[in-house]
Amino acid sequence: MNQAITVIITFAQKNKVYNIEIDPLTKVQELINEFHEMLHPAGNEKIQLKYQGTQLRPNQTFEEQGVRKGTQIELLVETQGGL
Repeated sequence: MNQAITVIITFAQKNKVYNIEIDPLTKVQELINEFHEMLHPAGNEKIQLKYQGTQLRPNQTFEEQGVRKGTQIELLVETQGGL
C-alpha cells in the first residue's frame, strides 16, 4: 500500500483551504464525491478539481496524473447549463 500524501485543496469561491490526506491510488472521483457530500452543490452545479490549470480526470488516480505530496489543487463549483 502506498503512503498517504497531503494535498492542499483551495476553494477560492468560498475563501477556504483544505489540507487533505489521500492515498495517491485514490480515483479523483472519490474525492469529488466526498466534497459533494460536504458542500451540497445545487443540482445544476458540478465540482471540478484542477491541478496546474488542467482539470483532473475523475476516472484516473491522483498518482496517474502526477499529483504528489504538497500539491495544490483548485476546487471549483461550476454551474452547468443556464443562461
